[in-house]
Amino acid sequence: MNVLHIDEQPGWRGGEQQASYLIRELGELGHGAVVAGRAGSPFLERDHGGAVFARVACGFRGEADPFTALRLARAVRRYDIDILHAHTSHAHAYAVAARHLARRGKVIVSRRVINPPRNNLLNRWKYAAPDRFVAVSRAVARVLGDYGVPEASIRVVPSAVDPARLDVEPIPRENLNVPPGAPLLGCVAALDENKDQLTLLEALPAVLREAPDLHVVLAGEGPLRPRLEARIKTLGLEKRVLLLGQRDDVPAILRSLDAFVLTSRGEGIATSIQDAMWAGVPVVATDTGGVPELVIHEETGLLVRIGASEALARALIRLLTDGELKARLIAAAERHIRRNYTIERMAAGNLRVYEEVLAGE
Repeated sequence: MNVLHIDEQPGWRGGEQQASYLIRELGELGHGAVVAGRAGSPFLERDHGGAVFARVACGFRGEADPFTALRLARAVRRYDIDILHAHTSHAHAYAVAARHLARRGKVIVSRRVINPPRNNLLNRWKYAAPDRFVAVSRAVARVLGDYGVPEASIRVVPSAVDPARLDVEPIPRENLNVPPGAPLLGCVAALDENKDQLTLLEALPAVLREAPDLHVVLAGEGPLRPRLEARIKTLGLEKRVLLLGQRDDVPAILRSLDAFVLTSRGEGIATSIQDAMWAGVPVVATDTGGVPELVIHEETGLLVRIGASEALARALIRLLTDGELKARLIAAAERHIRRNYTIERMAAGNLRVYEEVLAGE
């Protein structure tokens, strides 16, 4: 079958990476791909494997750009598209419009975020139109159901981890300004209110009293950076917390960590946690969205309440000082991630959804 993959994002984040994994794996199974994205965007221009036989550059001006909808519709007809797979919320609207204009194809929408859709006229139209939604976690599926999407239209297919991407050497500690032998805690996430790295900073003074050699690295960039810098200075953490900015060597950073922490207020599934687990790094995370499907408390990691800095400090102290606990969590997390979150499993799940709608089920 031929699949039109639509993603209008100008940058490259977890959703675009997951779509790329899917395109590549489906290509290995013999399915063709057309990629539609914003002109000049990484999603449009990057290598997604030999399955891609056409690329469609579009303007994606808001959610009501008729020129983009018409261009996508022409691509649907020209390339005999069977499935229009929208990988973002805005792409969702364009996929529905393009199918209507082309009068062919089935629409699949990937939903990766935990926040509920706004209740307005456009969204009521959008969310009633696709043939199936693919939710990356049971938590995301519940949000769609609460919004009014019929249960029969929702399938859960978790995001995947690429083991080859994580098969790297750890970054040398001196490259991170961390003394040899010092315990190293890390977080990989955009610096924004939702990721809530401020709660981690509030927890650190208590952690440092029990683990005085601890160092922390935060990889990512975003609007929260000025507040984080100010709070680091106020708490006297300048020599212990390093803001790394946006990095291209995240797998090597993960491999160097003694523990990974994510303090998000909302996550569809948290691919950074998946990567940390595959890399053999124990995890402490907030109990939100799809995170508990990955971090099973006291089994594959430790969970704390959102914004609970004292509880976070206690969990981090346990992980950094209890070697037996750390080893047990690492082993269970690796089994969990390798069994349930492979690219092959993710692609097979999406393919079942495609085949289901094409068969009229």
